Amino acid sequence: MKPHRIPGLRQAQRGALLIEVLVAILICAFGLLGFAGMQARATASEFESYQRSQALVLIEDMVNRINANRANAADYHGDDLIGDGEIVVCDGIGADLDLCEWANLIRGSAETRGGNKVGAMMSARGRITLAANTTDRYIVCIVWQGTLPSGAPASDCGQGDATFSDETLRRVVSSTVCIARLRDPVVAPAVPRC
Repeated sequence: MKPHRIPGLRQAQRGALLIEVLVAILICAFGLLGFAGMQARATASEFESYQRSQALVLIEDMVNRINANRANAADYHGDDLIGDGEIVVCDGIGADLDLCEWANLIRGSAETRGGNKVGAMMSARGRITLAANTTDRYIVCIVWQGTLPSGAPASDCGQGDATFSDETLRRVVSSTVCIARLRDPVVAPAVPRC
């Protein structure tokens, strides 16, 4: 016995497979666009992380330099940001040499690629200040330009500088160095120390 055919059913089925294929392609396209966006965001976050780790290495470098030259620690601090401009030839001794070499590292002198200095963060600057109301506590900070907006940092390092006009892109890491000095335990220091 032959199956019974409904007239017009074949006509109604025409193009249904094509519509299913187009819907599947559309869903795949949205999935691939989402994946590409996620990949771009991950790359930007990875670059931010790389810059932060570079800044921490530079902070540790200066902390070690100050600790190695404790007797002249007061020669390291200043209110100006350093690390702007071109790489310079460093000469001198002590704090002057350390500050010059550190400024060159901030400028990216540690690594070059294609003639460009790529060994540091974007628009990086550094500063060493004496902590308020102390005599031997120094704050070493690095400030640079981030790529993804976030909250403004609490530190004032680089704040107000024309290089960092957008507070949501300014990034800062800092460390405090306390210089230990021997003193008479009976006599209290005139100014609080570390």
